[in-house]
Amino acid sequence: MTPTSSPRPPLTPRARASARPLALASALLLLIGAESAAQATSYERLEWKTAIKHFQVDSDKFVGQRFSFECPERTPRDEIPSIHGTNVYPSTTPLCVAAVHSGAVGWKGGKITVQLNPGLDAYTGAKKHGVTSTPFPGTSRSIVFLGKAFAQRLTPIQREYAPRLKWSTKFTTTGLAYRKLVGQRFVFHCPPAPDKLPGRRVYGTDRYAFNSYVCLTAVHAGRLTPSGGFVAVEMIEPQGQLEGSHRHGIESKSAGPGDRQLIFPALPAEIAKTGADAPAETP
Repeated sequence: MTPTSSPRPPLTPRARASARPLALASALLLLIGAESAAQATSYERLEWKTAIKHFQVDSDKFVGQRFSFECPERTPRDEIPSIHGTNVYPSTTPLCVAAVHSGAVGWKGGKITVQLNPGLDAYTGAKKHGVTSTPFPGTSRSIVFLGKAFAQRLTPIQREYAPRLKWSTKFTTTGLAYRKLVGQRFVFHCPPAPDKLPGRRVYGTDRYAFNSYVCLTAVHAGRLTPSGGFVAVEMIEPQGQLEGSHRHGIESKSAGPGDRQLIFPALPAEIAKTGADAPAETP
């Protein structure tokens, strides 16, 4: 099926350089359940040689998106591949080795969050944290590792490259609905709603059908208004039946669990309400 999202902006040289009161108790329990499902996500465990291309996301349509993984503890049997770059790395770089070099994780492993960015014109080398990297020519895309503070912010690159959706866009037609990416969150931008919201059905409450209309469902979830804006979407494994409800002027229906489900995590309040950019040093 042909994606219905608007064309993405080209990778520019500049880019390269660079609660309301509580409702019913049952509704609250559903919300807690949905957020708990996201928090309980078990991220893909990598090998020391694994690069982001293993997940089929090293392409321009994923620029600005971020991914979380689990690096293993290093053992004497592990061969450590060579890497290029310092703080910013070519997108083909083995993730866990670069994460150690950048200081995002140590040799005992742990969770990492990486963002796919436009590439640089050239990369510098350095010895850091027991890993030596070398210089490298420019590439089309690069990766950076986000600490806990940055991982909770919407960065300028995310704002620029987030896919621009239509109100008729289903998540399954965004081009990002890969099964390997269950547990990952994506950021999209919805335009202001048409004068009359699309008369399409929404299925579920807090947890939604995998083929949901992203913008319309985000309104039901309380993460978006008809004025539009940025919204985060996460794929999860099915957590049971989908229950219908009436929220924010949108009626949703009940449905079976399906193959996968969607939840709509909250964006940071200062970004969602004001659209303010993160600090200049943000990746």
